[in-house]
Amino acid sequence: MPAPAGAAALRWRGAQQPAAAADADGGSWEAFEAIAAAAAFDYPSTSSSGSDSYSSSDSDSAPAQVGAAAAAHDAAVAAVAGTAGGAPPRRPARQRAASLLPYELTPEHYRDNVYIHHWYRPPGGFRKSLASLFRLHNETGNVWTHLLGFIIFIFLTAATVHLKPAPLRLGADALAHLEHKLVTYGKSNLLELVQAVESWEHRVVSFTGSQLGALEDRLSAIGRHNLQELLQLSDAVRAAGQTGWQELSGVGEKISAEISNLESAVQSALATALEAKWPVSRWPIYVFTAGAMICLLTSAVCHLFGCCAAHVTAVMWRFDYAGIAVLIVASFFPPVHFGFLCAPHLRLFYLATTTLLGLCTLCVTLMSAFQRPEFQTYRALLFVSLGLWGIVPMLHGWFLNGGQPEVTRALLLDLLMGAIYIGGAVVYAARFPERLKPGAFDVAFHSHQLFHVAVVIAALIHYKAVRILLAWRDASGGCALSGPPPPLAAPLAA
Repeated sequence: MPAPAGAAALRWRGAQQPAAAADADGGSWEAFEAIAAAAAFDYPSTSSSGSDSYSSSDSDSAPAQVGAAAAAHDAAVAAVAGTAGGAPPRRPARQRAASLLPYELTPEHYRDNVYIHHWYRPPGGFRKSLASLFRLHNETGNVWTHLLGFIIFIFLTAATVHLKPAPLRLGADALAHLEHKLVTYGKSNLLELVQAVESWEHRVVSFTGSQLGALEDRLSAIGRHNLQELLQLSDAVRAAGQTGWQELSGVGEKISAEISNLESAVQSALATALEAKWPVSRWPIYVFTAGAMICLLTSAVCHLFGCCAAHVTAVMWRFDYAGIAVLIVASFFPPVHFGFLCAPHLRLFYLATTTLLGLCTLCVTLMSAFQRPEFQTYRALLFVSLGLWGIVPMLHGWFLNGGQPEVTRALLLDLLMGAIYIGGAVVYAARFPERLKPGAFDVAFHSHQLFHVAVVIAALIHYKAVRILLAWRDASGGCALSGPPPPLAAPLAA
């Protein structure tokens, strides 16, 4: 088929170019734009017969314009295809923004915020998306805010692993409280010891009294010069003294043995209480830091590879929302565990209820309809509702522990955390501040970016509150100074 002439020839050349031109990388994007510019050139109109028609004023310049446009078109296509001088030329840094797309030219699955007008990455594969980690676009802040947060929580987890337990804070009040608990629990054993001592004392007194009475009777019955009777009396006194000494020695040994048994029982009970709760287990903190790292890393990865194909990004955004639910549920574990450490049934109830609510939220977030932009407000409300549930166990734990200063401090920090989470969600749902000035916050300080910063700050504040609760439980010996009295290790000897 012969090539058409004039403007039609230029269009025909564009249609015959290799398909590889459409897959141009960022380095030759300016060539792609040159093709688009050539295609948009104001060529003379073509008549219905297929020949070019020109006005008299354009008769001299039109052929030259068409020729120049055709030459520019051929050079641009050659650059895109990599045939002009080898590898396509790299774009200057100041022109890299030209490779980014405006909102109107983005694929449908890109369009989440109509107030972000530009700096959208063109569709690309895994390698191009990964390379965009170090390039400036409207997702750069979203990626790096949570990627840096992920790194921070790696270090916080390592610091928790190497954290030494807080020393026992056994002041006068704590010791008096512990003594009262142990003595109250062992009161029956102490009473048995006292009763045994009184019984032994009565036996010694009775024996001594009977021996002295018999001695008096014999002294009154014998005469002064009856030597035989005196010798017998001496033997009787000596025997009575030996018997009395044996009785007294036995009482002392038994009392010493009972006191030793009581001391061993008390020490064993105290050791059992402290070994069971001191140092306090760290596993709830690891659950929280793991949940934070899962959420932050998942979010960073989803925003980094959000410019992939539609079917890929649809799956990834589901995991992004699922990561938020994981973080919220994991945040409950430390305050519930430490707050209800001495109330295992309440602890189990709150942890199970929170986990169940989190699983329900997770199931909703994995639904395909939940990913659509029109459900953005409902997404925010769902996560806020799950977070507000945390007020119930936190306030209950505060009342249960009698308003301990450490528990109060942790509660205030967690209330601040909740306020930051809710504030970030409101900003995200309201599209603030880009709603006020569309296009001005395309790269930095738009609502999604501010929401990411709020998530990291709130998670760090919660970690501080968790450390306060951990130090409090360590210093108080777990439940040794505040929970029910531990059972004595062994019964006292009768």
